Amino acid sequence: MRLRGWSLLVSVSVAICILVALLAIVGWIASLHTNVTTYSYSGAITHVRLRLASGDATIVSSPSAAVEVRRTDRYAFGHAARERRSFAAGIVSVSSSCPRIILGSCSASYEVAVPETATVEVRTGDGNVRLDGFRGSANVRTGSGSVAAAAYCGFDLSAVSGSGDLQVATACAPRHLLLHTGSGNASALVPPGRYRVDASGARRRVGGVTPDAGAPFTLDLHSGSGTVTIGGGL
Repeated sequence: MRLRGWSLLVSVSVAICILVALLAIVGWIASLHTNVTTYSYSGAITHVRLRLASGDATIVSSPSAAVEVRRTDRYAFGHAARERRSFAAGIVSVSSSCPRIILGSCSASYEVAVPETATVEVRTGDGNVRLDGFRGSANVRTGSGSVAAAAYCGFDLSAVSGSGDLQVATACAPRHLLLHTGSGNASALVPPGRYRVDASGARRRVGGVTPDAGAPFTLDLHSGSGTVTIGGGL
């Protein structure tokens, strides 16, 4: 009798836990929200700084001298990310972080159009960063996200990740390209030519470029445990 009573109690407890979990899932789905906000800055802009605790960032070239920002919030149970932004002394600063939550989800992703005369600085916790046709200098750091750049044409690009992959394809020879990742792969596809090459990783592949210590362009790629690839062919 005691064994049957104990088994019944366990069964009821399990059923209650399952019911609570199902109700939480239903509530999460019902409370999911997506909001899109846009704003812009104009004037003598020299720097654009993004600090994102949770969310992705996409950087594109602005067709004008203005900085155009498109923010996409996704959240549940009313826990939207908190944003702070400012514009002073030519520097546009935007930071976003989620409140401490026990139940639910929160992220704020950004697409920012930046003039090629401005320098971009991006910091993310676990978000991915993409540069699409950007023509200015950029400095990117992410904790565990990946960094990808397509048709990049600027003087200096630095991308550092704790564990993500780094993949860059340039439309013109960069003055200084630095890609460092702790455990991801790092790859750079650049126009053929002479480069100062510093590349190291668990596996290293270099082809299509001419290593030259006196070259005006530098390729600095490193991975703690991943593959490093440099190719020339654009």
